Amino acid sequence: MMMGCCTATGMVFGLLGMLTPLIAIGAVIYLLAARPKDPEHGEAR
Repeated sequence: MMMGCCTATGMVFGLLGMLTPLIAIGAVIYLLAARPKDPEHGEAR
């Protein structure tokens, strides 16, 4: 069923469909890694 979609538009949308989960996961990892480090909230005693 997907093999009939051989146009350039179909290939572009197929690549976007495959890359969207990777972009979302990368954005979540970036947000977790780029959080500001607050010493008041970050210390565990």
